[in-house]
Amino acid sequence: MAATPRVIFDTQIFLRSVINRYSACGRLVFDQSSDYELFTTDKIDAEVLEVLSRSSLRIKFPQITDQTVQLIKLLLEQAHRVSINPDNVEPVCRDPKDDIFLACAKVAQADYLVSEDNDLLVLQQYHNTKIVNVAAFLNVLEQRQASLAEDEGSHESQ
Repeated sequence: MAATPRVIFDTQIFLRSVINRYSACGRLVFDQSSDYELFTTDKIDAEVLEVLSRSSLRIKFPQITDQTVQLIKLLLEQAHRVSINPDNVEPVCRDPKDDIFLACAKVAQADYLVSEDNDLLVLQQYHNTKIVNVAAFLNVLEQRQASLAEDEGSHESQ
């Protein structure tokens, strides 16, 4: 049986999940959270919560409420935590603010970094971490579920 994927989400994934709960990001964050192991850092948590608290975003997207932010906060608290020394964050990405996601992926030995940010997606891979968009990661999860179901079926017929 394949190991549960270790994953990092960038801020956009969380933002899009609360803007549209039924979008691909919403399904990934809220409905399929048992299909992967989420890893995060204090700095990523702070960025996500700061973005979700911006009054300009809350005016534009009234579906971002204290309740939805609390739900994201709870998901982040349940995630696996890694510690990253800010001095050890390598300058890799063309947007330096995104380097924290790469550093988290490296320390967590993540299988995937899921993003909709072209500054990250253009890298495709960082160390052993594949950098993919939401659709690609949902496909990975779907294939994994099919494989697990197939394995289970073959064990039952024996």
